[in-house]
Amino acid sequence: MLSRNRSLDGLRGFAVILTFLVHFCGTYMATFRGGNPNVVRFAEWEKAPDRLLYWLFHSHHGVYIFFMLSGFLICRIALKKPFRYGAFVGKRMVRVYPAFLLSLIVCAALGPFLHIPPATWQTVGMNLLFLNGVPSLAVAGIVFNNVTWSLFYEMSFYLVFPLVIMAARWASVPVLPAIIFAGLAASYLPAVAGFYSEFFLFLFAGALIATLSQTAVRAVVEAFPDYTVITLYLIITSFFTFGLLTTSQFVWAFAGCGSVILCKAIDGQSALARTLAWKPLSELGRISYSFYLLHSVAISLVFNWWWVLYIQRLGPAVNAAYLGAMAFVGSTIFAWISYQLAERFYFKAHAPVDVRAAESA
Repeated sequence: MLSRNRSLDGLRGFAVILTFLVHFCGTYMATFRGGNPNVVRFAEWEKAPDRLLYWLFHSHHGVYIFFMLSGFLICRIALKKPFRYGAFVGKRMVRVYPAFLLSLIVCAALGPFLHIPPATWQTVGMNLLFLNGVPSLAVAGIVFNNVTWSLFYEMSFYLVFPLVIMAARWASVPVLPAIIFAGLAASYLPAVAGFYSEFFLFLFAGALIATLSQTAVRAVVEAFPDYTVITLYLIITSFFTFGLLTTSQFVWAFAGCGSVILCKAIDGQSALARTLAWKPLSELGRISYSFYLLHSVAISLVFNWWWVLYIQRLGPAVNAAYLGAMAFVGSTIFAWISYQLAERFYFKAHAPVDVRAAESA
């Protein structure tokens, strides 16, 4: 049996922390700081703590890290011979749906408690197909579970990407250019029909990394010292937060930086990789899917009771940290329970994906 790559698990943990910060900081600022950070720009926040919260709120790239990880792992699976498409799709469904359905039940059960009207059966049905990830359809996400928009991208990639690999092999076309062509087509052709799909670039960027040999991965790691990668990450994410990069510029820049970070996690030898392998972070990464699905529930419960939990004398900055810690602990507890009920059985039956070396394409 293969052992798990703890650096990759830690990268998942880091990604889900970023996602948590988006929703907690956004809710906190709208509730206590008098402005919605989706509307009020960085320069309009005058106090330093508010600007820090705004910067943390702009951590949407946590989802993009998940996309790159998924692209990498799915490509490694698809490159393995023999590959059976039907069995692969079946396993993906078993991997994705149990925790998702459990989170759906939890959200539905808590809705009346928080005085939120239940979703219609039509809305529930379309959410089960993750069509809330298609903006043009205007499908509302299930209460607390709007994060599942990203599962539309994930599931679309799961269904289509292996066919790209299979078609390339059937036509005797090299896999690398086939992935590049398919990635560009998936990211930009839907725009003709009015659907923004540029985020597919992250999934295909992860897939490209999956085609690299360990020698090539090591070469990337050595070309970019840790301090360079961290500096680039901070510059790219901060420039986007300050409005100095367009969305398209950010997507390409972050895909490049994220690819280097992914290579470091795969290689596992650098100080950055060892930091990602820190046990609390890697353990959070193991339950990150359930955490992702349920963290909004914990955040909503904390803010539903804010009038009891908020300690006036502590001030806004300390209260932000205090309430954030409570919401994070609650999210972790929910995620651990969900993992035990709806995910653990899958990992007991399936070995980790071999990330040590790319198979020849």
